[in-house]
Amino acid sequence: MHSIKVNKYFTDNNFFERKFFQSKLFTNKDGIKERSQVDILPFDKVFISAEEKEIYIIEEKNSLFTKEEIDKMDEKILTFIQFLSNRDPIKYNINLLLLCPFPTEKNTKEINMILGYERSKYTCRKIFLDTSNVEFQKELSILPSFPLEINLTLSDTKISSLSTRVKNIIDEDLYNELLKEEDQIELDDILNLVNVKGDNTHE
Repeated sequence: MHSIKVNKYFTDNNFFERKFFQSKLFTNKDGIKERSQVDILPFDKVFISAEEKEIYIIEEKNSLFTKEEIDKMDEKILTFIQFLSNRDPIKYNINLLLLCPFPTEKNTKEINMILGYERSKYTCRKIFLDTSNVEFQKELSILPSFPLEINLTLSDTKISSLSTRVKNIIDEDLYNELLKEEDQIELDDILNLVNVKGDNTHE
Protein backbone atom coordinates (compact mmCIF):
# COMPACT_ATOMS: atom_id res chain seq x y z
CA MET A 1 0.00 0.00 0.00
CA HIS A 2 1.44 3.34 -1.10
CA SER A 3 -0.48 5.12 1.65
CA ILE A 4 2.04 3.71 4.16
CA LYS A 5 4.86 5.53 2.36
CA VAL A 6 2.77 8.68 2.19
CA ASN A 7 1.90 8.49 5.89
CA LYS A 8 5.59 8.24 6.76
CA TYR A 9 6.38 11.15 4.45
CA PHE A 10 3.90 13.32 6.32
CA THR A 11 5.08 12.36 9.79
CA ASP A 12 8.69 12.97 8.70
CA ASN A 13 7.65 16.49 7.70
CA ASN A 14 5.94 17.53 10.94
CA PHE A 15 2.39 16.48 10.12
CA PHE A 16 0.33 14.53 12.62
CA GLU A 17 -2.72 12.30 12.39
CA ARG A 18 -5.84 13.97 13.72
CA LYS A 19 -9.51 13.20 14.21
CA PHE A 20 -12.04 16.03 14.35
CA PHE A 21 -14.93 15.50 16.74
CA GLN A 22 -17.91 17.69 17.48
CA SER A 23 -20.28 17.36 20.41
CA LYS A 24 -23.83 16.73 19.19
CA LEU A 25 -27.10 16.65 21.10
CA PHE A 26 -29.54 13.91 20.17
CA THR A 27 -32.56 12.12 21.61
CA ASN A 28 -32.17 8.43 22.42
CA LYS A 29 -34.82 5.74 22.01
CA ASP A 30 -36.16 6.47 25.49
CA GLY A 31 -36.75 10.10 24.60
CA ILE A 32 -33.84 11.30 26.74
CA LYS A 33 -31.51 13.93 25.32
CA GLU A 34 -27.86 12.94 25.28
CA ARG A 35 -24.61 14.31 23.93
CA SER A 36 -22.30 12.31 21.71
CA GLN A 37 -18.97 12.97 19.99
CA VAL A 38 -19.37 12.83 16.21
CA ASP A 39 -16.52 12.53 13.73
CA ILE A 40 -17.12 15.54 11.47
CA LEU A 41 -14.36 14.61 9.01
CA PRO A 42 -14.95 10.85 8.58
CA PHE A 43 -11.87 9.76 6.64
CA ASP A 44 -9.43 7.04 7.71
CA LYS A 45 -6.31 9.16 7.29
CA VAL A 46 -6.25 12.87 8.08
CA PHE A 47 -2.98 14.71 8.73
CA ILE A 48 -2.61 18.21 10.15
CA SER A 49 0.48 20.42 10.09
CA ALA A 50 2.31 21.12 13.34
CA GLU A 51 1.11 24.76 13.11
CA GLU A 52 -2.47 23.49 12.67
CA LYS A 53 -2.91 25.56 9.53
CA GLU A 54 -3.30 22.88 6.88
CA ILE A 55 -4.70 19.38 6.56
CA TYR A 56 -4.27 16.52 4.12
CA ILE A 57 -6.89 13.82 3.65
CA ILE A 58 -5.46 10.64 2.14
CA GLU A 59 -7.50 8.14 0.14
CA GLU A 60 -6.14 5.20 -1.86
CA LYS A 61 -7.72 2.94 -4.47
CA ASN A 62 -6.47 0.21 -6.84
CA SER A 63 -8.21 1.87 -9.79
CA LEU A 64 -8.99 5.41 -10.85
CA PHE A 65 -11.46 7.20 -8.58
CA THR A 66 -14.86 7.75 -10.16
CA LYS A 67 -16.66 11.07 -10.34
CA GLU A 68 -19.28 9.78 -7.91
CA GLU A 69 -16.65 8.79 -5.35
CA ILE A 70 -14.90 12.15 -5.52
CA ASP A 71 -18.18 14.05 -5.30
CA LYS A 72 -19.12 12.04 -2.19
CA MET A 73 -15.78 12.95 -0.57
CA ASP A 74 -16.40 16.57 -1.53
CA GLU A 75 -19.71 16.48 0.33
CA LYS A 76 -18.04 15.20 3.51
CA ILE A 77 -15.44 17.95 3.33
CA LEU A 78 -18.08 20.62 2.65
CA THR A 79 -19.99 19.47 5.75
CA PHE A 80 -16.77 19.71 7.78
CA ILE A 81 -16.11 23.25 6.53
CA GLN A 82 -19.46 24.39 7.96
CA PHE A 83 -18.08 23.76 11.45
CA LEU A 84 -15.06 26.04 10.90
CA SER A 85 -14.97 29.77 11.49
CA ASN A 86 -13.79 32.14 8.76
CA ARG A 87 -10.74 32.92 10.89
CA ASP A 88 -9.63 29.30 10.97
CA PRO A 89 -6.79 28.89 8.41
CA ILE A 90 -7.65 25.20 7.98
CA LYS A 91 -10.86 26.25 6.24
CA TYR A 92 -8.82 27.50 3.29
CA ASN A 93 -6.06 24.89 3.38
CA ILE A 94 -7.69 21.49 2.94
CA ASN A 95 -6.05 19.03 0.55
CA LEU A 96 -7.58 15.80 -0.72
CA LEU A 97 -4.78 13.46 -1.75
CA LEU A 98 -6.00 10.72 -4.07
CA LEU A 99 -3.65 7.78 -4.59
CA CYS A 100 -4.52 5.64 -7.60
CA PRO A 101 -3.02 4.25 -10.81
CA PHE A 102 -3.37 6.52 -13.82
CA PRO A 103 -4.80 5.09 -17.05
CA THR A 104 -2.08 3.27 -19.02
CA GLU A 105 -3.68 4.21 -22.33
CA LYS A 106 -4.32 7.77 -23.35
CA ASN A 107 -7.96 7.85 -22.36
CA THR A 108 -8.81 11.50 -22.99
CA LYS A 109 -12.00 11.38 -20.94
CA GLU A 110 -10.28 10.02 -17.80
CA ILE A 111 -7.27 12.34 -18.13
CA ASN A 112 -9.56 15.35 -18.55
CA MET A 113 -11.49 14.30 -15.45
CA ILE A 114 -8.27 14.24 -13.40
CA LEU A 115 -7.16 17.62 -14.75
CA GLY A 116 -10.59 19.09 -14.18
CA TYR A 117 -10.65 18.08 -10.52
CA GLU A 118 -7.09 19.28 -9.95
CA ARG A 119 -7.93 22.70 -11.41
CA SER A 120 -11.04 23.04 -9.28
CA LYS A 121 -10.46 24.54 -5.82
CA TYR A 122 -14.09 24.16 -4.75
CA THR A 123 -14.24 22.95 -1.12
CA CYS A 124 -10.56 21.87 -1.26
CA ARG A 125 -7.49 21.30 -3.38
CA LYS A 126 -7.47 17.87 -5.03
CA ILE A 127 -4.17 16.20 -5.86
CA PHE A 128 -3.80 12.90 -7.71
CA LEU A 129 -0.68 10.76 -7.23
CA ASP A 130 0.02 7.99 -9.73
CA THR A 131 0.60 4.75 -7.81
CA SER A 132 1.57 2.97 -11.04
CA ASN A 133 4.70 5.12 -11.22
CA VAL A 134 7.67 2.85 -10.42
CA GLU A 135 9.39 5.91 -8.94
CA PHE A 136 6.45 6.78 -6.73
CA GLN A 137 8.63 8.78 -4.31
CA LYS A 138 8.97 11.39 -7.07
CA GLU A 139 5.19 11.79 -7.08
CA LEU A 140 5.44 13.24 -3.58
CA SER A 141 7.62 16.08 -4.87
CA ILE A 142 4.56 17.75 -6.41
CA LEU A 143 2.95 18.32 -3.02
CA PRO A 144 2.79 22.10 -2.49
CA SER A 145 3.40 22.08 1.27
CA PHE A 146 6.82 20.44 1.29
CA PRO A 147 10.31 21.61 0.28
CA LEU A 148 11.74 20.26 -2.93
CA GLU A 149 14.50 17.70 -2.53
CA ILE A 150 17.29 18.49 -4.95
CA ASN A 151 20.22 16.11 -5.28
CA LEU A 152 23.27 17.44 -7.07
CA THR A 153 25.71 14.80 -8.26
CA LEU A 154 28.99 15.71 -9.92
CA SER A 155 30.51 13.29 -12.41
CA ASP A 156 34.06 12.02 -11.85
CA THR A 157 35.20 14.09 -14.84
CA LYS A 158 33.77 17.29 -13.38
CA ILE A 159 35.26 16.56 -9.96
CA SER A 160 38.69 15.97 -11.53
CA SER A 161 38.40 19.19 -13.53
CA LEU A 162 37.35 21.15 -10.46
CA SER A 163 40.23 19.71 -8.41
CA THR A 164 42.74 20.75 -11.09
CA ARG A 165 41.39 24.30 -11.12
CA VAL A 166 41.59 24.55 -7.33
CA LYS A 167 45.20 23.29 -7.38
CA ASN A 168 46.08 26.04 -9.87
CA ILE A 169 44.68 28.68 -7.55
CA ILE A 170 46.02 27.65 -4.14
CA ASP A 171 49.31 26.27 -2.87
CA GLU A 172 49.68 22.48 -3.17
CA ASP A 173 50.48 22.04 0.54
CA LEU A 174 47.35 24.00 1.46
CA TYR A 175 45.28 21.94 -0.98
CA ASN A 176 46.52 18.68 0.58
CA GLU A 177 45.76 20.00 4.06
CA LEU A 178 42.18 20.79 3.04
CA LEU A 179 41.68 17.26 1.73
CA LYS A 180 42.21 15.75 5.17
CA GLU A 181 39.34 14.34 7.23
CA GLU A 182 37.63 16.90 9.45
CA ASP A 183 39.12 15.53 12.67
CA GLN A 184 42.63 15.57 11.15
CA ILE A 185 42.66 19.16 9.98
CA GLU A 186 44.99 21.46 11.88
CA LEU A 187 43.70 25.02 11.73
CA ASP A 188 47.10 26.48 12.68
CA ASP A 189 48.76 24.67 9.79
CA ILE A 190 46.20 26.05 7.37
CA LEU A 191 46.61 29.59 8.71
CA ASN A 192 50.41 29.31 8.47
CA LEU A 193 50.18 28.09 4.88
CA VAL A 194 47.77 30.93 4.01
CA ASN A 195 50.10 33.49 5.62
CA VAL A 196 53.13 32.10 3.83
CA LYS A 197 51.27 32.17 0.53
CA GLY A 198 50.14 35.73 1.23
CA ASP A 199 53.66 36.89 2.16
CA ASN A 200 55.13 35.40 -1.01
CA THR A 201 52.67 37.26 -3.20
CA HIS A 202 53.92 40.59 -1.85
CA GLU A 203 57.63 39.94 -2.49
